[in-house]
Amino acid sequence: MNRGNGLKAAGNGLVDILPVWLASPEIVSSIFPLKDGLFDLVIFDEASQCTVESGIPAVYRAKQVVIAGDEKQLPPYNLFQSSFVNEDDEDEEYDIDESISLLNLAKRRFSEKLLQWHYRSKYEELINYSNHAFYNGHVQIAPNVVPFKKPPAIKWHKVNGRWINQSNEVEAIEVVSILKDILINQPGKTVGIITFNSKQQTKIQDQIDKQVGEDEEFSSVYNQMLTRDLDERVFVKNIENVQGDERDIILFSITYAKNEEGKVYNRFGMLNQKGGENRLNVAVTRAKEAITVVSSIEPEELNVANTSQMGPKLLKAYLKYVKAVSNSQVDQINAVVQEVNENVNTHVQEKELHFDSPFEEQVYFQLRTLGYEVTTQVGMSGYRIDMAIVHPHDTSRYILGIECDGAMYHSSANAKERDVYRQRFLESRGWTIERIWSRNWWKNSSAEIEKIDQLVKELLRRENVREHVVK
Repeated sequence: MNRGNGLKAAGNGLVDILPVWLASPEIVSSIFPLKDGLFDLVIFDEASQCTVESGIPAVYRAKQVVIAGDEKQLPPYNLFQSSFVNEDDEDEEYDIDESISLLNLAKRRFSEKLLQWHYRSKYEELINYSNHAFYNGHVQIAPNVVPFKKPPAIKWHKVNGRWINQSNEVEAIEVVSILKDILINQPGKTVGIITFNSKQQTKIQDQIDKQVGEDEEFSSVYNQMLTRDLDERVFVKNIENVQGDERDIILFSITYAKNEEGKVYNRFGMLNQKGGENRLNVAVTRAKEAITVVSSIEPEELNVANTSQMGPKLLKAYLKYVKAVSNSQVDQINAVVQEVNENVNTHVQEKELHFDSPFEEQVYFQLRTLGYEVTTQVGMSGYRIDMAIVHPHDTSRYILGIECDGAMYHSSANAKERDVYRQRFLESRGWTIERIWSRNWWKNSSAEIEKIDQLVKELLRRENVREHVVK
């Protein structure tokens, strides 16, 4: 009897001994008996990539089922379709028939719950573009303590590469050079490299192999990295196979460039497919701490006016966004966000005032009377801190966030989310948060302002002590 038949024969007894199993839908079908309600609960993760035919047998075995996934990420492929895409065909658009996913089918029948919190990216600019281009701004992102950190979380790195044989050697060399610098000067940081076609993926991997053979310093740090856990090693992937991965730092090789005659062709490969924009979404959301985009073309050089698919258009907008973030151009960032999401409210600028209540307005003006610079509604997404005090000695960052029990507070579903999860989430992103309760404010506003003033002074004192200890 083979192992699969043995497990099937064991039936419920084996499930009683080992109540929790982690397996793919195909493995579930091959080793467990086809019994209605065999499991109390079956949970599908990444259900956007699970075909209906592979998922239904596992659903049948469940008393309850949770189907989790993201329709804005990669769909399943038909096993029998051709995956060949000719990058030489100018202006060619690909409409490959993709199988319906289990997630898509489930949404037609069952109620839907949106998971709004974003935890991967340390800085909001890393996820802000995707939030507005793909999720209508509904993702909740913690605001930055340092609005535009130096160096920026997203860097624009222009090179003079050429599109030859569907790849870009200059970009490959530059990407590996940046990789070397990270491995040497930022030991411990994990790195992923993403390309927009498979030939550039091969070109970069070949360049890594070449440098390992020729550069002793690079060979040493690269081989040392290979001894780490699998999910901490450098990967080189194209946008077709990067879903599920994450690294501290992501390097992009855009690849597209002028050819030897100096012309930029509209070759967007898989991005030009129906649903190709989802591949872009997956690619630009892999970074936890930083992104460097290596490009041989300016965004304006991409001619996407006659492209019916959204992928190339959103790529052009993303490149404009990258340049704006890299140069800390707030107005241009807001312009790109408005371009990809017409419903976004970008009128709240850094120096403008916005209050949810007269209570917040009073807090603001009393803090201003004490001489503090205060910003209201801090953040790029719908998740905003009511107000924040700019650091008295470093205007590039905030020293204290202040939460009032206003609209954001009362919009939370329950008290635990308001008082515990939100606080912890913000503190995990480097914030110091103080809350002012309206009932206390109306009783004694002077005492509440004094409390804030003393807290800021204490935070400054602690910083001075730390600086002296370091010196």
